[in-house]
Amino acid sequence: MSAHKLPRLLAALTAGALGASGCGGSTKSPPTRSSSESTTSASVASSTAQPATPSPAATSHTVTATAGGVSATMHGGTHRPRVARPWPIRFAVTSGGHAVQASVEYEYLFAGQVVAHRSHYTFTGHFSDVFMWPSSAVGYPLTFRAVIRSRGSTLNLDYQVQVTR
Repeated sequence: MSAHKLPRLLAALTAGALGASGCGGSTKSPPTRSSSESTTSASVASSTAQPATPSPAATSHTVTATAGGVSATMHGGTHRPRVARPWPIRFAVTSGGHAVQASVEYEYLFAGQVVAHRSHYTFTGHFSDVFMWPSSAVGYPLTFRAVIRSRGSTLNLDYQVQVTR
């Protein structure tokens, strides 16, 4: 990518186009919001971190991580979302098979570097969100990261996307 295109991507992602169209919802409790091609990965940042492992039944649209007794799963709609079309994502966070209180924040990465932070929701057990990708993201290999925090553990669920028209 040329040096003059990166500032345009950064401006587009940080201008609010991604966060403005989110409309999260939870099946357990209302969210609290504050401003702020098949590869998936998960990383864990916690003092009790355990290696993140993909679920054996997971498809390329699912990312799972476990740390400190907390398990988090993200299901994405597709790795090739389309501009201005709904892109659904769902989360489940449990401990010992029971729903637990958690929060999720979104980060957007380009070439391994965080270029934008969006949204902050709290929920218990399950949460879903739908948003639209901006046209300025077309063609860039991006990583959508869901940062899940629960019971003292932080789990990063990384999901590669390339936005198309």
